[in-house]
Amino acid sequence: MPVNSTLRAMRGLSSVLVLATLGACEKVVELDVADGPVRLVVEGRLESPLEPASVTLLGRQSLRLTTTSPYFSNSPQPPARGAVVTVRDDLGRVVAFPESSTPGTYRTDSLVARAGRTYTLRIEWQGDRYEAVESLSSVAPIDSLYFMPRPKKDPAIDGLRATIDLRDPPVTRNYYLWDQYVDGERLVSPDTVIRYRVVTNDEFYEGRRVRAYQPFDGRAVRRRQEVLVRQYSISEAVWRYYDALNRQVDGDGSPFGVPPSSVRGNVANLTSPSKPALGYFVASEVSERRARVP
Repeated sequence: MPVNSTLRAMRGLSSVLVLATLGACEKVVELDVADGPVRLVVEGRLESPLEPASVTLLGRQSLRLTTTSPYFSNSPQPPARGAVVTVRDDLGRVVAFPESSTPGTYRTDSLVARAGRTYTLRIEWQGDRYEAVESLSSVAPIDSLYFMPRPKKDPAIDGLRATIDLRDPPVTRNYYLWDQYVDGERLVSPDTVIRYRVVTNDEFYEGRRVRAYQPFDGRAVRRRQEVLVRQYSISEAVWRYYDALNRQVDGDGSPFGVPPSSVRGNVANLTSPSKPALGYFVASEVSERRARVP
């Protein structure tokens, strides 16, 4: 056989052997993951508006209760219906949160939260009693909201970002959380590129003016869009919770990544302490600014 023909035959045989080897290594593995016990999931934040322009929010509070679902489920989390929900402040006033027409959402228009107060959430659901306690601290106001490119980036390519100025209060350690809405749509959700909560503390700028801060610097805004930025005060415990949650979400599985673990919230199960609820009950003062992209 000629040399060229021999080489072609050997290459063909090698390809067949490689494909056969790869095919032999393929195996579909179906994991049987146990569903585990159903847990209550609490999503709740009492809000106290700082600016008079936000008085329409005064007294209007809501909490969302759902349950855990199977690991591979693509369906929305089931609502936790029929719960008895109340919030009590440190002055002894108790406000009920009746379930609204939206299953699993509990609302009231009668709770005006105030900075300096401590609030206790109580939930009775399916024979268990849950409780969470949170203090509401004051927040620094957003001094201004404007739009500029990220530092050292080409504005023609990178686009504009929502940018804020504020002055951090001196003496006390302060903790912040931000939300951003664009044309009424909240950017933080499981389906956006932003998979974590934007939180920080004032360790490196305590008592100083913060200029040109871009909480959502990974998201460009377009001309004529309306942007709302909300700045919340949070406690150290809430900051630690979100920081731990962010580390879990951003884990890449590398040797330097954070090992997977459950993140403990502040909602205790008084009936069965070994089965606490998931999620967190937060109380925050909020400052907000709204502007349209030029």
